[in-house]
Amino acid sequence: MAKKEKKEKKQAPLEGEEVIVENKQMSLGVILPLILILAVIGSIGGTILTNKFILPPVVVGADTAQNTGSGRITEDQIIVPMEEFLVNLAQGEKGKDQYIRVTLSLLVGGEKDSAEITKNVAVIRDSIVNTLRQKKSEDILGSAEGVANLKSELRDTLNQSYGKTIVGEVFITDFVIQ
Repeated sequence: MAKKEKKEKKQAPLEGEEVIVENKQMSLGVILPLILILAVIGSIGGTILTNKFILPPVVVGADTAQNTGSGRITEDQIIVPMEEFLVNLAQGEKGKDQYIRVTLSLLVGGEKDSAEITKNVAVIRDSIVNTLRQKKSEDILGSAEGVANLKSELRDTLNQSYGKTIVGEVFITDFVIQ
């Protein structure tokens, strides 16, 4: 049997009547891509504006020495990366075993000091491990100056182990306490 479809006749509005037009809602499949496109364009535009107007210009070929706590790194100084240290910390108030995993780099005065550090890695590692084993996590994380104090103490301990100033600065490149 054929289905009969009812067709409604739409009448033209009479004079003085308002025409109510139903707005079709945009589907979610259209709105989400539009929002995504606007977000990407906004991010790119914001990055361009920030780099062009807010950040200071970078001069190519300028002196790019890094600032450290003790001054600038000069051309003859060398940064010597060390292997990772995994050390038990001293037991804190909680009486729980805690560990520190830290990777360091040492700033030395030149090729001669770099070769000496590389040659005597056992002395460096022993000094660092012994210093870290005496620390509690509260000593390192308890104050804003805790990490800076640790770096200074490591530098002083290493220089004391050598009997001369060989390490100018200690840089912590990776740091986890658990």
